[in-house]
Amino acid sequence: MKLPHLVGQRFEELATLTAPAGAFALEGKASAAALSAFRTHEGLRTSLGHGVGKVVLDQRGGWLLVLRTLAFRSKQPQRTVLVIEENEAEETVKSLQAAGQRLLSELGNLRHALGPS
Repeated sequence: MKLPHLVGQRFEELATLTAPAGAFALEGKASAAALSAFRTHEGLRTSLGHGVGKVVLDQRGGWLLVLRTLAFRSKQPQRTVLVIEENEAEETVKSLQAAGQRLLSELGNLRHALGPS
């Protein structure tokens, strides 16, 4: 099976295939849960990949990352601003690493369960 080229489309295809009505619903139940947990970070992926950022310092010397993104939905501009403080970034990195590791593991288990193609 060939997955789409773009990451967001790949996530959507995997979600469809492992959903309760999907082709791999039984084998992919754990993968679907791991993918769902990982996708909670999808807004961050969009902002980091497509946004324009600035790093600023607060009064105490801690940094803040300001990411601005412009997207067009139905030919209408949508602007978003994401501000991440230093301590939030540390927690987000830990959460993202754990969710990513779990997803990698579950997708490996799914590939093994489906056998050679």
